[in-house]
Amino acid sequence: MRRTRQNKTKSAAPALIASILLVLAIGGGLLCLHFWDKKPDNADLPRTENGNDEIPGQISVVYQGEEYRLRDELDCFLIIGLDKFTTTTSNPEFFLNNQQADFLLLMIVDKDSSSYCALHLNRDTMAEIQRLGLGGKKLDLFYGQLALAHTYGSGGKDSCRNTVDAVSRFLYGVPIDHYLSLTMDAIPVLNDLAGGVTVHVGDDFSAVDPSLEQGKDVHLMGQQALTYIRARGSMNEPTNLNRMARQREYINALYKQLSQKMRESDGFGRRLATQMADYSESDLTTSELSRFAEQFKDYSFLGIYTVPGEAVLGERFMEYYADDDALQELVI
Repeated sequence: MRRTRQNKTKSAAPALIASILLVLAIGGGLLCLHFWDKKPDNADLPRTENGNDEIPGQISVVYQGEEYRLRDELDCFLIIGLDKFTTTTSNPEFFLNNQQADFLLLMIVDKDSSSYCALHLNRDTMAEIQRLGLGGKKLDLFYGQLALAHTYGSGGKDSCRNTVDAVSRFLYGVPIDHYLSLTMDAIPVLNDLAGGVTVHVGDDFSAVDPSLEQGKDVHLMGQQALTYIRARGSMNEPTNLNRMARQREYINALYKQLSQKMRESDGFGRRLATQMADYSESDLTTSELSRFAEQFKDYSFLGIYTVPGEAVLGERFMEYYADDDALQELVI
């Protein structure tokens, strides 16, 4: 099934909370390109195994008559910001929870060039999602917002894995090596560890937080940071696009702050990973995250990527449709 909808263009949007998030512990993202492991049956990019070389098991992709091979030196990390707090409960027995993936950032690391970039995905992006039943049994696929993938499962690692699979499927099978999820109440802690973040307030926050005065530069501390990147409905913003733009602005500023901290203190990455442990879920241990964070202080950040698309009002909620051609080009 092709990810398009009649009279609508699909869109995917990016953002990044990371760089050092996995640099680590929250916030990174990327997409430079770590490509294909297995292509879903419904993906549009035809693939062949081995192609023209003799590397056993090498996956290649044919796009517009040209053959492309997976770049082995790339690693992909998915950063998941959960619309929940540490006090949120779920029902593991029925493998359902109410914790949506409110923020999705794919971080792509190029080990050869010691650089990385990010792909910020719109949480409203329409994609194929795996439905899970009792005991985590895989049921059918349905077409819905990427944010919903995390609501299937216990709310722990299985929900993160389901989100990883949905994002990988959306990106035509790009393999995602690791994930890191963080709850919303991690943001003020991370923000203050970085020493606060200065942003230019371009939106009207008067109904949410009058201290975030429109048109002013504000140094965000504590809950202000969470309000700045999370507020949406109460600000009469029908789409997620304004909020995503704020998130990208915040992430860029946060990255600079965290990078400086990493350069100033050899132990900051370990401290960061340790502080975030209570708010996060990952397939990596705290020690592994810490070592990865320390490694990143010498890497170059190439920026945040996005995919053109269209935000439309569905039957009940906003839906984001990515432009298939633009998405394929970006992945290649």
